[in-house]
Amino acid sequence: VCQTWKRLIDSQTLWRTKCERAGFYSTDLLPSPPDDFKKYFFQNPYNRNLIKNPCALENFSHWKVDQNGGDQFRIEEKPCGSHPLENFTDVKGPYKCWVTSYGWCEKHQVIDLISEGCSPKVLDEMRPEIQVSEWYAARFDCKMVYQIKVKLLDEESKELKKWSFSDHKPAGKDWFKVDHIFTSYPKGLRFIKFKHKGKDEQFWAGHYGSKFTMACVRFNLSHRSGEKTSESQRESNSEYSSSSSSEDEYSD
Repeated sequence: VCQTWKRLIDSQTLWRTKCERAGFYSTDLLPSPPDDFKKYFFQNPYNRNLIKNPCALENFSHWKVDQNGGDQFRIEEKPCGSHPLENFTDVKGPYKCWVTSYGWCEKHQVIDLISEGCSPKVLDEMRPEIQVSEWYAARFDCKMVYQIKVKLLDEESKELKKWSFSDHKPAGKDWFKVDHIFTSYPKGLRFIKFKHKGKDEQFWAGHYGSKFTMACVRFNLSHRSGEKTSESQRESNSEYSSSSSSEDEYSD
């Protein structure tokens, strides 16, 4: 409209205020302010799910399929043979789910934290908690297995820390949530690799294996402004913690 208005809407003061009002930034959460508050506001790297296409709405976009056994992956608009996920959690917006077959169906996604807007200084000095979760289910007529592995990687894709979980479920309609919190990881984090896979355990043609959706990887800065809990409490503060994981069952 005019140069004065342009200077105003491009000013760092305005975008800092917007970040503070939206809860994206405070000195309690991030002692070192972002270099560009406008860019930080739109990228919002520490307050959102960093997984792209977490619930199959874009089919397999942003995911790399590593194994496609049996009759291969299939996407269900509504979970066939299982209860609706709405019965177990407050689903916000539409969702679909991936369903597996009688051979291993596996895929992964790598998150580039710098490209997503994270600051190397925050990753190296603050090392905020990282929350990982996903929902998975069996069918009413077939037992299944579900596995997940998440790795924290440095700029050369070398492993800094990892966590994995494996679960065998009998036939049933319920959904289950797996989650984990990474704390005290080494300096140098730049990528997060999220991998999951599943199959049925009765070797039935079709799509009777585990189904999963609502994958999530996000930072947690809220604990910085609240009461601190011990690392052991945080590592185990999940429905399925690292003590339930099985590194041998899910190896690369």
